[in-house]
Amino acid sequence: MSANEEKEQEQTVPVPEAPQEEAPAEEAQQPEPTREELLEQQLKETDDRYKRVLAEYQNFRNRSQKERESLYLDAVASTAASFLPVIDTLDRAAAQETDENCKKSLELITRQYLECLDRIGVKAFGERGEPFDPNLHNAVMTAEDEELEPNTIAEVLLKGYRLGERVVRHAMVKVAQS
Repeated sequence: MSANEEKEQEQTVPVPEAPQEEAPAEEAQQPEPTREELLEQQLKETDDRYKRVLAEYQNFRNRSQKERESLYLDAVASTAASFLPVIDTLDRAAAQETDENCKKSLELITRQYLECLDRIGVKAFGERGEPFDPNLHNAVMTAEDEELEPNTIAEVLLKGYRLGERVVRHAMVKVAQS
């Protein structure tokens, strides 16, 4: 054989690639999973799905409970707000000069309304001398009052009411200035 023929043979002979030969050998070394291993894997996957569904259901129940409570509080606040003008009218009527029996009757009716509101959790707020809070009070006037500190309530024009932390109606007040 001449040198040229040897070069041609070297060029035409395919060179086996090492990774191709090793890959089938590695696959052959790994045993196939047994039936028990497959069942355990399926059990873990099913258990994981079950836990996720259970967590989603619990979150749904919690959201639904919060929504129901919110709807209940909205209904109570709305109902209480519809009674407030009646209470205001009774308060103004009791403040008028009339005979003592009429005044006592009006005060008794007002007290009964307030007790009904108290039973459902609605409480009045806004008294003279309290600090002014813009989240609870609606300041419609200011007044010079040397007896009171600045930013305190000088006069309550209309009482405020709240249900827990929810304001049903803001108190309408006159605020003291220095």
